[in-house]
Amino acid sequence: MKTTLLINPEADGQLAWRAANDTECRRGDAAELAAEAGAETDLILVVPAHKVTLQNVLFEAHERRLLRQTVPYSLEEELVDDIGELHFALGAVDANQVPVAVVERQWLSEWLERCRGAGLDIKRALPEQLLLPWREGCWSLAPEESRWLVRVGPHRGFALEPDNAALALQLMLDSAAELPRQLLIYGDPPLEELLPQLPELLRGCVEMQPAQPLCVPAQGEVVLDLLQGPFARTLPWQRWWREWRLTAQVLAAAVVVQLGISLLQHHQLEKQNLALRQQIEQVYRGVEPRGVINNPELQLQRKVKALQGQGGAGAIALLQQIGEALKGVAGVSVQNLTYSERQGEIRLSLSAAAFKDVEAVRTAIAGKGLDAQLTGSNADGDKTRAQLRITEHR
Repeated sequence: MKTTLLINPEADGQLAWRAANDTECRRGDAAELAAEAGAETDLILVVPAHKVTLQNVLFEAHERRLLRQTVPYSLEEELVDDIGELHFALGAVDANQVPVAVVERQWLSEWLERCRGAGLDIKRALPEQLLLPWREGCWSLAPEESRWLVRVGPHRGFALEPDNAALALQLMLDSAAELPRQLLIYGDPPLEELLPQLPELLRGCVEMQPAQPLCVPAQGEVVLDLLQGPFARTLPWQRWWREWRLTAQVLAAAVVVQLGISLLQHHQLEKQNLALRQQIEQVYRGVEPRGVINNPELQLQRKVKALQGQGGAGAIALLQQIGEALKGVAGVSVQNLTYSERQGEIRLSLSAAAFKDVEAVRTAIAGKGLDAQLTGSNADGDKTRAQLRITEHR
């Protein structure tokens, strides 16, 4: 079960802590607390009431977006310390006013760093006086031997020295917009000793309450958290890394292996693609030995379409007739064949054992009703090479 610990810094550098709504308190240094607190424990730093000043600051509508910049200067004349040495935390805006908590920047920084150095993840830093129970329309008072803790509103409260309590409370009454219906006194102080120290207006509305420890704000209650601006919490990366380091390392190794496999497959596919492109080019060159190769598939498709001619006639019909003529002459081979759609002709380069074989081929083609002209011949060793131009009769 998730627990909440309230941590009180003490003057001697030690810490006092206890579970929320528990009276038993333990003391020690930050390391001792870290050893006791679990990873799922919510740690709340309780800022002593005498260290924090609570105010309600009025503002104009045009200042709303710049409150963090303007609020310090609005309070400058009311504060003893230089505003550059103070930290200002803002609560929820209500109409034209905003609650503000002011604390010494260095003091808060040192305590947070001390806790962080011991591995303590402080979730919130709350003013002590705002942990005193409070009821709408009432004031709350927790009298102690050396001080009185007072809360007069959801975001207002302070600590008083008993000797000055009557005067301070009277000043609060004089400046209050409306008087409290009751003064709730927590604890069991001797009433006959307490009443003379109260302003006369408060003596008749005292309501005694059982002693109870400072409590954590209820779920959904708006709190004035000091961990804002430069003190805002960051994500606990170090703790997360400790918890997930092994998983992250395994995942990283898996990613590296997968990446290696992908690179190897990519390399193999590149080689296969290169070999395939070379085969395509070889096939294309078998059909068209000359010219530039840009897109062999498209170029072959265009040549096939050209060979089909219009209405299915053209080159196909010519090739059928030429093929039949070549079958009838032995020892003749076709070295090259080109077709010109524009001219409607086929040019054949033949290799034959003798010139008479070339002439026999030409005669056979002419016998098919085609016009076959010898455009050139030459001897190549014991072979004869010849070129024929073949067209349909016009």
